[in-house]
Amino acid sequence: MTGTFIDTFINRITMMKTPGKIIVAIASIFSSFTLTQTVRAVPGSQLNLQIEGITNPRGNICFTIFSRSDGFPRDGAKALKAECSPLENLPVTLSINGLNAGNYAVAVFHDENADGQLNTNAVGIPQEGFGFSNNPRILTGAPKFSEATFFVAGQTTTVRIAMKYLLRL
Repeated sequence: MTGTFIDTFINRITMMKTPGKIIVAIASIFSSFTLTQTVRAVPGSQLNLQIEGITNPRGNICFTIFSRSDGFPRDGAKALKAECSPLENLPVTLSINGLNAGNYAVAVFHDENADGQLNTNAVGIPQEGFGFSNNPRILTGAPKFSEATFFVAGQTTTVRIAMKYLLRL
């Protein structure tokens, strides 16, 4: 009569006389198994953006979210979603619903004069506050998509974005 894998395993262990042989047998059996960690993607995940460091509650807070590098961060037409909301209360938390699991990058700006664009001076330096997911260091221009990406998986993902205001006295 042929037993199951468990029956065979238990019979072999009970036939062994020393604890050392039992440990070796158990180790050899378990070494044939591969353990993997599974991340369960939840369709329709929610992303919460916590925007920190807004200097005043005037105007709008605008964001774009990208699921690929094409157009990031300047071309809102290539964004997965682009939206502006009136600033009412500080601190600001924006929620984006219905995202699939994957990599995303977000660009945010404080549209203080509510004209729908990030205003810059004559040499292109932003005159309004801005920020990016992952809070990358800003030296001479906008970050690359890879510097701002984060992974969405699970029911809710929260990302903190620190606003930067350049040339403020």
